[in-house]
Amino acid sequence: MSCGYQAATDDSEVSGMADAERERQEHLAEVGCLAAVGVIGQFLTFAVTVLLARSLSVEGFETYVVAAAIYLLLLAVAAQGLDKYALRLMPGKFECGQWQLAADLFRFGVVRILAGALIVGALAALWAREIREFPADTLLAVYLGCLFLPVGVLVNFLAAVLSATGDCVRAAFATLLLVPLVALVLIVLVAVAPLPLTSTSAIACWAGGWLVALVVLGCWVHRAWSGSRQGCRSTEPKPSWRRASLPFWVYRLAMGVVAQSGVVMLDWLQPSATATGAYAAALSMASVAAILAVATNRKYARELSVLMERGDYRALDRYRRVRLQWLVPTLALFLAVVFLFADPLMELFRPEFATEGGVAFRLLSVTIAATVLFGLAPTYLKYRGHNLLTFSTLVICALLQLVLLWWLVPRFEATGAAIAYMLSMLLMYGFLAVLAHYDLEGLRRDHPR
Repeated sequence: MSCGYQAATDDSEVSGMADAERERQEHLAEVGCLAAVGVIGQFLTFAVTVLLARSLSVEGFETYVVAAAIYLLLLAVAAQGLDKYALRLMPGKFECGQWQLAADLFRFGVVRILAGALIVGALAALWAREIREFPADTLLAVYLGCLFLPVGVLVNFLAAVLSATGDCVRAAFATLLLVPLVALVLIVLVAVAPLPLTSTSAIACWAGGWLVALVVLGCWVHRAWSGSRQGCRSTEPKPSWRRASLPFWVYRLAMGVVAQSGVVMLDWLQPSATATGAYAAALSMASVAAILAVATNRKYARELSVLMERGDYRALDRYRRVRLQWLVPTLALFLAVVFLFADPLMELFRPEFATEGGVAFRLLSVTIAATVLFGLAPTYLKYRGHNLLTFSTLVICALLQLVLLWWLVPRFEATGAAIAYMLSMLLMYGFLAVLAHYDLEGLRRDHPR
């Protein structure tokens, strides 16, 4: 009897190990697919940036990067954190088959972000004309970005919903690859046609990419939504959703300000148009590392939500270790390429960018690699409800960056902006990663299943 029991136990352990290994292989395959989609999409974005840097004048390229930075910042404001909140809440609803509640949240999110996009776009256009007083060409590009702001926020929200259903690959394809692909095709068509390629027409081409992605994502979400699409009287009142999504909004808004403040401050303090363009080019190339996080974090955020709903914190730690196994060598290879070929890569944009932005490119690459490595720490802490500590850290580091930008940009131009970003982000992500590690260790001790 005992021998039979021992054999059954051994078979069970072998089967469990086989299931875990199969799950690990499937996980790595999906992550690899997501990373490939992100890298290809970033290469297309890189191609667009190089083409525009070589086709536009230095002043025209500066106008383009400033308008693009403002648009990305407005996206963070108008989204109100509802895309991130949907990715936190919806996976658990789908796992439990609560399709009607998910539909109620879906409609709530769409109405809120569309209203927010219209208000934010109108206020930004008013600010650009009456307060900032941009030149006419910059003003036109900013106006166009404000006009297409509702399209951008809807794309990000639908991508979050599609990821929540489990289809992370298609969501990444639509947002990370399809948008720059369509933009590149449209820019090439404008360049070969008897039409002027300007900063405004470049923004219009990007708007075309967002519009195509919106249509595609709408179709895919419709197909993936296998349950009821009818709303219900929610057991969670809308004020609760507003309060619960607020931390995600504040965090994304603050991170948007931190990410784009270097370009904005360079334009405002105006050391030179070349410095602004060189910093934007360096940030574009360094973001190749960030795309690994952008492409895969929707999947990890979804798994994080489901596992925390189950209370399976050991599985959570296992996913963290599997993520590091492929991410660390990938980031090491990326940094090796950057430090060996930084100047030639910057010269692809403009020869003068190598002088102005070579050091900034190296510093930004190190910074973004570190933020990618520790990128899930803030998400984990927000999911755990440690919002006050997370936001306090973020606010302190954002203020530190602004002070450093004000002090360093007039002295060191693009390099100064990169130093300010590096110091603030390394401090923030390092501190949050330590907090998340100790919190997860405590949960594993308290829930040893």
